[in-house]
Amino acid sequence: MIDRTKEIQRIIKENGYTSYLEIGLGNGLNFKSIECETKIGVDPAVTGKDIGTLDSDTFFEHCQDTFDCIFIDGLHHADQVERDIVNSWNCLNKGGQIIIHDVKPLDDKCQRVPREQNTWTGDVWRAWLGFRDAYPKVKVDYIDERTGLAIIHKSRHKIELGFVDYETTYEEYNRDKGWEVR
Repeated sequence: MIDRTKEIQRIIKENGYTSYLEIGLGNGLNFKSIECETKIGVDPAVTGKDIGTLDSDTFFEHCQDTFDCIFIDGLHHADQVERDIVNSWNCLNKGGQIIIHDVKPLDDKCQRVPREQNTWTGDVWRAWLGFRDAYPKVKVDYIDERTGLAIIHKSRHKIELGFVDYETTYEEYNRDKGWEVR
């Protein structure tokens, strides 16, 4: 199984990225392990060096910086993930990548909102599926990490709100392996 931190670090190194933003730090281990010239973390419940203790919407509202690599692992609600994708896209450097964690729930309980158990992906998958289907010309990849990593590559396309897929059921997504790139 792929280790997400090592995978993010590989992407940063292989592309020569010098700036990294992480949305949602959890216990902070991933953020602390990433090596990059400039790195910023955003989480309303975490404080520390290079960490903005605020929600991602507020951060992006005031953000003047741009980044090469952005890792989204914040609030696991599809509508929030959609906003995080759009906001990340708007401050992503040309040739940059957005990495989204938790696009492959382990089971039905794992994806339910509100949260019912410790391992929780929420319905991040809805935002991923909605984005992938709404923007078929944008290059995307999938990495089979425990709960899935989706990668969006920056292109010249304009991204706007309104792509979350609320029609597809979790059962359809799981049966069709919707997390995979087609």
